[in-house]
Amino acid sequence: MGKKKQANSDRMQTLTLATVIILFLGLGVFALVNNIIGGDEEKGDAGQEATVDETVFAYDQQPVLGNGEAPVRIVEFGDYKCPTCKRFADEIYPKLKKDYLDNDKAGFYFINNQFLGEDSITAGIAGEAVHEQDPAAFWKFHEAIYENQGNERETWATKDFLVKIAKQAAPGIDHDKLEKAIDKESFKQQVEQDRAIAIRSGVSSVPSLFINGRPVPHSLDYEGIKQMIEEELKKAK
Repeated sequence: MGKKKQANSDRMQTLTLATVIILFLGLGVFALVNNIIGGDEEKGDAGQEATVDETVFAYDQQPVLGNGEAPVRIVEFGDYKCPTCKRFADEIYPKLKKDYLDNDKAGFYFINNQFLGEDSITAGIAGEAVHEQDPAAFWKFHEAIYENQGNERETWATKDFLVKIAKQAAPGIDHDKLEKAIDKESFKQQVEQDRAIAIRSGVSSVPSLFINGRPVPHSLDYEGIKQMIEEELKKAK
């Protein structure tokens, strides 16, 4: 009987130990999954805290709104099919324009990070083609794409759609030339170069913002963005 009791006791201890191990592993898996799902939100849009060397942005090759010579340079990495990028365009961009761009306190740069579909790349190519013809018209076209954004799971940024938008938002450009540029993917290399800049900058989601190379933790937090801009303006005095 003593041996039987001892065997039962050993089995109970083994089962208890196994239960503890399973619970421990389960918590570990849960933490890992939670980190994967919520990690980008916690780390912020740029996915990092360290300041990026601004030379990587190649400012002179990017569309700029506002004052390109201003002491504050704001960079947005975006995808035209991204719903959150549309929220940024609708809610944050107009405030930035009013408070810092229209009065030349800052320059705002857009860099393609088109990855949500083949038509994301098509939209990026169209944007580059418009910018090549008329840098000022680019911003009207840029805004119009977001205003007319379709479902991110559907293919809507087609050549016909983009040329139609350009005719409405940028009537002064050569639309036949734009159509040919889209057909031939003439500016695909520029879009791919922008994507490489995003990767080198540690960008893992869109929209991602940088202010003078400093990653913005939350791109939809205007008060936080404004605070960072004001800090950079004070440094420049």
